[in-house]
Amino acid sequence: MRTSYVWEKSSHLSAIPQFEPSTWVKVLHPPTAFSFDEAWLLCQCSEHNWLAWIPDYGEIMLHVDEFCNLTE
Repeated sequence: MRTSYVWEKSSHLSAIPQFEPSTWVKVLHPPTAFSFDEAWLLCQCSEHNWLAWIPDYGEIMLHVDEFCNLTE
């Protein structure tokens, strides 16, 4: 039973997208109607939150559900 739990936990973790600092990402819901829809990732602040910079807007805290790779 313990093996099953470990497998479930590790398979869940692999579903979380992995991002790198200093990369551009697509912002799914820009903070304003006039904001760019791309952001530069500055640093990871927690397991699910990143500090990012949006041109002509500034720094913003983004949850991993709020952005994706540019290629997606």
